[in-house]
Amino acid sequence: MINIWLISIDKVGDYLKIEQPKYLMLNGKNAFPNVTYENFLIDILNSSQFFRSKCSFMERYILVDEQSNGENDAYTSDYQVDFKLLIGDNIMRARYKNAPDVDYSQTSKGLIFTKTREVQEEVPDETILLDISKCKTEDLCKGQYANNTIKSVVKNIKKPKNLFMYYPYEFIDVNEVEYKIFITEVLKAFDNLLQFRDELDLGKDTFLCLKINKDFVIYEWYERKLLLRDTVNELLIANYRDLKTYSVY
Repeated sequence: MINIWLISIDKVGDYLKIEQPKYLMLNGKNAFPNVTYENFLIDILNSSQFFRSKCSFMERYILVDEQSNGENDAYTSDYQVDFKLLIGDNIMRARYKNAPDVDYSQTSKGLIFTKTREVQEEVPDETILLDISKCKTEDLCKGQYANNTIKSVVKNIKKPKNLFMYYPYEFIDVNEVEYKIFITEVLKAFDNLLQFRDELDLGKDTFLCLKINKDFVIYEWYERKLLLRDTVNELLIANYRDLKTYSVY
């Protein structure tokens, strides 16, 4: 757990606690083989009344196990969604290099063995929200990007898919006053990026998911602003609770 001043997004002056996603790696591997963050994102969709309203009665979203031709990550007969993780490229590289060696050969006995690497690379501070807030629509249209992280984000934004973007850092112990100021600034940071997506005229939906206190909060980009669509309590997301509790990372 770390504490930081959120002054990086338009001078938000409130003191908030942020928990790092220790259980996320470059490809989402963690203490449970073949389970990634996508396994709890689909739980969020299936626990959300908003997303359940987009599919047939009693139908559930299914996670695509293997993608060979750019398929969406989750689908029903009526609606498809592609998951995108909002995290800096440099952060993921550092986490990948620091990942311990993990031996899953004894999982049938309930044992997982890990060996921490002796030399670890310092993980830099995450600045993706600040980087996104500094995006200018005219620069994006010209293909001018501040760094590789923004280049990757824009590449995803250009895809003609319904996007579900998840920011994995968690804001905890946020009181009501902090919440109103903080969320206003975070949502504002996405304005230019998502207006650029509008100009592409893809005809697809865009969602942003944040973890605030005990809830996954879901917003939809609609009529040039992010609107609150649903909140899903973490108690409903079993895969999330397991990954966070038992992660070896």
